[in-house]
Amino acid sequence: MSVETGKVEHHEASEGFDRTEPRTGAIWGFTITSVLVLILVIWALQQYFEKIWNDAVYSKILSAPSPDLQLVRGRDDWDLTHAMYLDKKTGQVRIPLDRARELFMKEVAEGKPFYPGKPTVPKKEEPAPTPTPGETHP
Repeated sequence: MSVETGKVEHHEASEGFDRTEPRTGAIWGFTITSVLVLILVIWALQQYFEKIWNDAVYSKILSAPSPDLQLVRGRDDWDLTHAMYLDKKTGQVRIPLDRARELFMKEVAEGKPFYPGKPTVPKKEEPAPTPTPGETHP
């Protein structure tokens, strides 16, 4: 449509179609640029996600714990490094972890099994019987 006159321009059939070759260089340039921009955007989003994730992990897990948690961890550390009676009547004692590890390794070296019992082979499982037609299940 012509802007000045408002009429639709008609072309003659003898003109045919555009016989020039497509500009492949420009097409390839656009394609490569698009792929590179896509890769850059994906990389930037991944970096952003990792930063947000690492910040969340730090704030929820790795940051300075509360005083109550520090107290619990201190008590657990003390329990793992000191001996004490758990029940004097039955003679139950808690020993430090390092000492327990030494005693266990000594038993292993002597060939004593940790769990008393004879080694056994598991029983072979029998398949469940198939119900015959008309049989009721319990």
